[in-house]
Amino acid sequence: METIRLTTATGGIAVNDFPEAVKVVRLEGPKAKRLSDLALHRGDLAFAATCLAQINLTQVDPPIARQALWRCAIIHYAKCFGDSESRFQLNADKVYARDPLAMLNFRYFLDLRNKHFVHDENSYAQSIPGAVLNRGDKSYKIEKVVSLSAIAETLEQINYSNLDALIQKALAWVTTDFDALCGIITSELEKESYAALLARPAISLTAPAVTDVGSKRNAP
Repeated sequence: METIRLTTATGGIAVNDFPEAVKVVRLEGPKAKRLSDLALHRGDLAFAATCLAQINLTQVDPPIARQALWRCAIIHYAKCFGDSESRFQLNADKVYARDPLAMLNFRYFLDLRNKHFVHDENSYAQSIPGAVLNRGDKSYKIEKVVSLSAIAETLEQINYSNLDALIQKALAWVTTDFDALCGIITSELEKESYAALLARPAISLTAPAVTDVGSKRNAP
């Protein structure tokens, strides 16, 4: 998998890296859908890896920037293994080849995302209400009603290293699968006539509207 520069042009999309290209034709069907999904997975995993790497370049104080990068990395990583109506989810058993340690770490980060960062369900976030009682020599007994709040620290070296390893392994798996699928699709397309290929519609991109934010996107 490599990055190819595409730009908008009259009548469609131009491929800057291939000066002899005359058209970028649209692909359809199950293989094309899977290729699209793999590309989106790779984008999320690459973004997660970049967030993780940026933590080391960010000052410790104030801690909010590092925490934001840490949570963002976990959320975008977990997104690839979550339920989605628009793209297939990665299978952790296949990606990590049933490696017991990798699977243990995988489940930890999924729980961290699902039960702490996105949905507040576990004890990693606690708030304990209380009342400050005075010595009893005043006209009132309660000085203040308070709440003791505590958030578990999860950005530590072992967790950082474990998440980095999981992301890199998933990236490698997605890239290998993407490249193999590209080879299969290329072989199938080469069997078609040039005229048939040229007659295919060109790919196009429509920018999303504000009203699209709550709608399921169309398959490629």
